[in-house]
Amino acid sequence: MARKEISAYRTEQIVGTQIGGLDLRLGTRAGFAAWGHVTQAMDLIAQQARVETDERVLVCPCGHGALAVWAATRTQADRVTALDTNWVAMQAAKRAASLNHCRGVNIASDLPSRTGRAYDVALMTLPKGRDLLRLLLLDAWTTLREGGRLYLAGANNEGIKSAIKDAEALCGPAQLLAYKGGNRIVCLTRGDLDLAALPDAYRTPGVPPGTWHSYVAQLGEEQIELRSRPGVFSWRELDAGTRLLLEVLQVRVTDRVLDVGCGSGVVGLWAGRRATRGSVTWLDVDLLACDAARASLAANGVEGTVLQGDGIAAAAEAGPFTLVVSNPPFHSGHAVSSDVAEALIDEAYGVLEPRGRLVLVASRFLPYEQAMAARFEAVETLAENPQYRVLAAEKVYRRKERGRPTRRQRQAMAEETVYEID
Repeated sequence: MARKEISAYRTEQIVGTQIGGLDLRLGTRAGFAAWGHVTQAMDLIAQQARVETDERVLVCPCGHGALAVWAATRTQADRVTALDTNWVAMQAAKRAASLNHCRGVNIASDLPSRTGRAYDVALMTLPKGRDLLRLLLLDAWTTLREGGRLYLAGANNEGIKSAIKDAEALCGPAQLLAYKGGNRIVCLTRGDLDLAALPDAYRTPGVPPGTWHSYVAQLGEEQIELRSRPGVFSWRELDAGTRLLLEVLQVRVTDRVLDVGCGSGVVGLWAGRRATRGSVTWLDVDLLACDAARASLAANGVEGTVLQGDGIAAAAEAGPFTLVVSNPPFHSGHAVSSDVAEALIDEAYGVLEPRGRLVLVASRFLPYEQAMAARFEAVETLAENPQYRVLAAEKVYRRKERGRPTRRQRQAMAEETVYEID
């Protein structure tokens, strides 16, 4: 796979489109669901939602920002708040606001309950995952004023019918406004909310604001306390791919480790117990994952740096690293995509020291080995089973690239002390 193709992940595309009859432009790229177009669900909201002048509007999740731009044409722009836990989506929404001369919209990677604002209207399309929907619904519902309206839209094949049932359990009866092209939209009106009498599904630890799902990852004779919430990868338990990774991952005592797509932080915590004379940096694109990683570090009495950002570039100042480890996502919304992992492979090379290592776990059907070989030349399979394989590559030392290694680099290269799970 050519590097030209991999770098396309970071190439912005200016897309002309429409939403609710409004012409607009989006500056967007790969990295989250519906990145290149306005979905039918978004368009249904723009066609059916009632937004009055001066009403405060919440758009969450905001995606690439098209709904926020539309909302700003119905009320004052500074009364529109667009939120997404995904950093790439938040940046795309800012770009959409700029391209469409929509100044004043409040755009952030955040949750509604943290903004300190009360809203008259909330606009919501389906996130991926029923538990995450419940988290966002509850969070947004608590910020609506009494009498405020929440519009929820989505596709039948992505679970909108179940989502409406969940919304009604929390919010009361929903009014079906329209259905079109396999999508439907409902409106729910905010009445009294008794947080002490929430439905069972909304009392699950991790769903209400300020709560965590807690579990212990058992790795051989070792235990790691983890904290998580819906929206974080494998939030209820340690996934099989990460377990396979940790069974074969070798960490030197002087390694400077970057845990990319850290989720609840388990890989970095495991590595940090071994890199006792090194360091660990945790990185994820999603706010919920970063929050969970920080909570997991605290639960294990560990201090460390957790960064939210778009790919490895967000951690460049913390480098260079001797080990980059990841169980990268292969879904973009509801679709399978290897774009994120291919960009990660390409960029990991740039932050690794000579002889630094990249170790990935991947589903067997994804062609990560080709992307790694294109950048690192030699790729080794450390472990595999019917579902996953763990791949490793070393950055070849070339004198013309970096000159003579420093004393610290030579020490790291010569370090032979490694740890493995028995």
